[in-house]
Amino acid sequence: MAKAACMKNYELRVRNMLAQMALLGLVFCTLAYLYSTIPVMIGLIIGLVTGSVYFLYLYRQVENVQVFPKQKAVEHIRGGWIIRLGVMVLVLIVITHYLKVSTLAFVVGFFVMPVLLFLNGMLLVVRQIGDTKKR
Repeated sequence: MAKAACMKNYELRVRNMLAQMALLGLVFCTLAYLYSTIPVMIGLIIGLVTGSVYFLYLYRQVENVQVFPKQKAVEHIRGGWIIRLGVMVLVLIVITHYLKVSTLAFVVGFFVMPVLLFLNGMLLVVRQIGDTKKR
């Protein structure tokens, strides 16, 4: 029963993270539309979509790794890392050589996800420290 509750909490956090990415992406895209050029906005959108796909693939990997033995789980995560990195590099090559959109905007859009993960992790740690001090 505790595992089901943990997974529900995990899914809720993933949905929350995707909503935060969408909100921040909307803000960035609006600013890019108002103050910059279309290639910057398109690069930002492609970066946000790539970051979201990267995040969802990582989520699926972590979800699936629970049923594997320890050694197989490590191999699964390592293999997924190579796939995720390969997809990101492939998208980067396509946007720089064929689409001619802003590479910097792509990088900013892509790194919205790691920044939000870091901030959410820090918030979780601060909450846990606060809960520990209350006891």
